[in-house]
Amino acid sequence: MNKTVYAHTNIGNEKDWDQEIDQLATNNQVAGTHYKQSKIQPIDYIYANNLSYNLGSCLKYITRSKGEKQDRVTDLLKAKHFIDLELQMVYGTDAKGNNIGDYSVEVSL
Repeated sequence: MNKTVYAHTNIGNEKDWDQEIDQLATNNQVAGTHYKQSKIQPIDYIYANNLSYNLGSCLKYITRSKGEKQDRVTDLLKAKHFIDLELQMVYGTDAKGNNIGDYSVEVSL
């Protein structure tokens, strides 16, 4: 008999599916349903491709960009902001690709 192993777990018994798999954080969304209609959950894609925080956040906003026009525009502007953050923090450029130097954070303790 073949043992089935479900994603993100070591649970191999199908009868345990409802009790344990459905309780996993990766199978639940807090507030809203904006990712539930996706074929691939953004978190799975982000982790599988080792995306940075900024690019992962961008992907989330692109994925959830649905609903009324203003909601879609707001989500796309948020995604664009995270791309601009990636350009600045990782590549040392502004939103137009101009070199602005290495990103640094000053912290006083």
